[in-house]
Amino acid sequence: MKSIQVNIVAILALTLVLTGYGQEPQDPGAKKWKVQAGWVHQFGRGMSVSGPAPSLSGSRSLLSGVGLTYPDNGAFIPRNFDDGYVHPDIWTGDTGLLSGPNPERYGQTWNWGAGADQYNYDGGAHPTLNYHIDRGERSSGTHNIKGGSSDDDYESNGVEVKARRLLHSWIDAGNAANEANAKTVLDLNLVVGLAWFPELTQHSRRAVGQDMYGVTESYTYLDYYGTSGGGSLPPLNFPYSGTVAGPGALIPVTPEASGLNAAYHGSLVDHVDIKSKMWHVRGDLGIEFVKSVTERLDVYVSPQIVLEFVDMDVERTETVTFTDRSGQRHRVASRTDTKHKTTVIPGALIVAGADYRVSERWYAGVSLGWEELVSDPHVRVGSDKVKYDLSGGEFSLYVGCRF
Repeated sequence: MKSIQVNIVAILALTLVLTGYGQEPQDPGAKKWKVQAGWVHQFGRGMSVSGPAPSLSGSRSLLSGVGLTYPDNGAFIPRNFDDGYVHPDIWTGDTGLLSGPNPERYGQTWNWGAGADQYNYDGGAHPTLNYHIDRGERSSGTHNIKGGSSDDDYESNGVEVKARRLLHSWIDAGNAANEANAKTVLDLNLVVGLAWFPELTQHSRRAVGQDMYGVTESYTYLDYYGTSGGGSLPPLNFPYSGTVAGPGALIPVTPEASGLNAAYHGSLVDHVDIKSKMWHVRGDLGIEFVKSVTERLDVYVSPQIVLEFVDMDVERTETVTFTDRSGQRHRVASRTDTKHKTTVIPGALIVAGADYRVSERWYAGVSLGWEELVSDPHVRVGSDKVKYDLSGGEFSLYVGCRF
């Protein structure tokens, strides 16, 4: 972009030098001013949004990081489960019990508590007890639900007024002596313009989600108390709760089985909505080379230096919702950030067009141009950066008056 500006400035400087070799128009009554107004359509612009990836898990762990946390079997401490407890028996590791009156006490625990829904008597053949530890909520990895973080091609319309002042004309030397038939080879104009592009509203929306699960560790114990078939005899009455003061029913120190279970709770979604409003005013100054094709039709090319005054208003709203497995949505958190910013950015504009004289004073024209700025205006709101690409093409239609 800097090289483009250097080239434009070089063209301007060279042109000013060359004007010393031009001649004033031969006709003292020649019309030196042109004033015009018209419609400008801009295209190829865009808005982009960048920011850190949202983190929905917080203190939650991913499912892949879940592992069993059954307490150390050798620890002489209560093994607390969410629906009861297992307390190691003081004699459970004493091998001397094997020759005593109650060898079944070896390798067993006592003073446990449980509810009837945890107990499966199974006719005394293989009664079991089930305990669980609630590991809380876990999440899957994040997945993209909806994109749209950028608007790469939006169009805008504005109005533009320009004044063009004839500076010099290059005259065909062969006709210089015949003023009435003198032929203009090339005109050099000074161009000053002002364009206004009204407020433009744009949206950027994105959403990422995670599936949430409740993770539970489950443990199954054989309820054994000295019978050949196993199990308590007679069956226990529930709810049952043993005490440290005396032995209760005995169960093995280690469970018969254990595992992890994940139950789907719902989906957590982070919605980010960015709404921006922007308007800008452009001032331009440059030169214009004009060539007459016919008596009424002129074509021209005009390199210009521009200044863009840009006014930006951006609102960022982030909402986290949780949709449970029944389909009901709950708002977890919401936050709104707003930012207003104005800035001025220089750039370059090159325009090519044609004017057609419909009368001695009035003319109409069409032009096509490309604008390039040295930088893109931007504003940071919340954790996102909103950037506007105002470099792009434009097309204009206008009417003007010569005097």
